Amino acid sequence: MSVLAIIPARGGSKGIPRKNLREVAGKPLIVWTIEQALAATPTMDVVVSTDDAEIAAVARAAGARVPFLRPAELAQDTTATEPVVLHALTHVRAEGGHPQAVMLLQATSPVRLPGTLTRALDEFAQRPVDALVGVVLASPFLWSVGPDGSGRPSFDPLHRPRRQDLDPAQIPYRETGSVYLTRSRIWDEVGNRLGGRIGLFVMDEVEGVDIDTAADLAQADQLLATLDLANAPDRP
Repeated sequence: MSVLAIIPARGGSKGIPRKNLREVAGKPLIVWTIEQALAATPTMDVVVSTDDAEIAAVARAAGARVPFLRPAELAQDTTATEPVVLHALTHVRAEGGHPQAVMLLQATSPVRLPGTLTRALDEFAQRPVDALVGVVLASPFLWSVGPDGSGRPSFDPLHRPRRQDLDPAQIPYRETGSVYLTRSRIWDEVGNRLGGRIGLFVMDEVEGVDIDTAADLAQADQLLATLDLANAPDRP
C-alpha cells in the first residue's frame, strides 16, 4: 500500500513561539516526527507542509520532502488541519503520486516508541477499517459540572469500579493527536481524517503527550531523553 505521511508545521505559534523548531531532547521538535516517519516500514513518502522557510530547511535536512510552501491562507491561527492535508494531497497527486492512504502526524506529539508507526501501518493493512485514530487509555473516573454547579461523576461513587473489572466496552480512550491513518478515498469523500469504519490504534501511555504549553514541552523533553529514543532502532 502506498502511504503519504503528512506533517503539518506552520511557523506561527501563540502559546510557544517557534514551537516546531524548539529544541527537545537535543533536536528540533519537528525532527523527532520526521525521523519516526522515515524509520517506519513499509517506506512512506514523508512530506512536511509548512509556510516557513526555516522549518522547510530543517525538515529537508532531516530527510523529509518539502515540495511547496503552504499558502498564507492555510497558515492562520484559525486554520483547521483538514484543508492543510487536502492541499498537500492535491499537490502530491499533481506530481504524479497516487497514495492509497494518508498518515497524518502531528509534530506536537513527538513521543512515539520505536515501531509504533510500523505497527500502525501493519494494523491498517490487516484490519477492515477505513481510518485509524491513535488513542491511549483514559481514566474511567470522569466528572462534569451540572447546571447547579455541582460535580457529576460518570460512574457510581458508591460502587466505584476497578479498571481491571470494567467490560471492554466500558473502557474509555483518549485521542492523542499523534497519528491518524486514513484511506485516500475517505479524504476524497468526506474531506476529513476520520470517516467510514474507524478503528482505535491503542498506543502506550507514554505516547499520549500533546504539546500545548511550556509544561508539556518540558514533559516531552524529559520523556524523550529518558527513553533515549534518538538511539533506539525501529522495531515492530
